[in-house]
Amino acid sequence: MSTDWKKDWKKIARASGLSIPDSALERIAQSLDALEADLRPLVRALSPETEPALAFHAVVPQEAEDAE
Repeated sequence: MSTDWKKDWKKIARASGLSIPDSALERIAQSLDALEADLRPLVRALSPETEPALAFHAVVPQEAEDAE
């Protein structure tokens, strides 16, 4: 049983409220599909301790703010 799945970039764009014309959205989705296809094998090769974060929140540490 395969666990591969493909993101629907068009639905993601629409759900995010982006107003991108259909023709441009089609080109963008094709590029993102190709990028995801290239990166997926690389992600599978990562060991669990180096697996990329599913979400990223940039937070400036308090000591960095104090130094300014």
